[in-house]
Amino acid sequence: MRFPQFDELDTLTTYEHQALRSLNAAFLAARYEWQTAYTLWDRLSNTSSAVQLTTATTPFPFRKNAVDEIVGGVTAYERHAALTAWRYTSAALVLGVAVLQRIAKEEPPLTAAVVEELCQEPTLGRLHKALAVPVADLVPARMPDSTSTERDATALRWARVRDGVDYAMEVVLEIAANEDADYPRTKAEAATCLLTRHCPPHTDPVYEGLLKALFRLTEAVPFDISWIRVKR
Repeated sequence: MRFPQFDELDTLTTYEHQALRSLNAAFLAARYEWQTAYTLWDRLSNTSSAVQLTTATTPFPFRKNAVDEIVGGVTAYERHAALTAWRYTSAALVLGVAVLQRIAKEEPPLTAAVVEELCQEPTLGRLHKALAVPVADLVPARMPDSTSTERDATALRWARVRDGVDYAMEVVLEIAANEDADYPRTKAEAATCLLTRHCPPHTDPVYEGLLKALFRLTEAVPFDISWIRVKR
């Protein structure tokens, strides 16, 4: 999947369409860059482990030093690419869900100000709220004979990502507590946080186990919007 062809915008405004398409292109670019960086990091990390075994007794560990230096740079870049991907992917999902929901309910178009606001990285709380929208009930079944099964599978996918965001808020709280930070101190405060600002490089990634699943949901939303319009 990439992005659907909207031949006639009708209920989808030009501004909404342009914003959705731009965020889609941004998150896909960041996604592929992160996947490449992760593959490189994984390969070099394994190489580093192997080199440590073969150079443990030599007085000239230059190969190990060289690999370790490269791994350090790749690690930093992989984290940077992941956080960039998170920023655009989460924004694309929140905007997409807002557009999907208002089209499904036949509500007025989003204003330019609202569209621009939703194009920014959402707080964890806003993302969690978007994931709680009953998309499975708003999107018509693609296969009439399996309506219930399809709806249940979609609802489960969204619930799992929503639970992942809830857990991410817990991790943000844990990091703050470990570093004796003044903020956030409560779950409500964690919900107001941007993940990219609470994922320090010396900790495990807050998005670990969540980013790939978020990619899949986000890429599907524009197609869900298109399908709602087709079935009208």
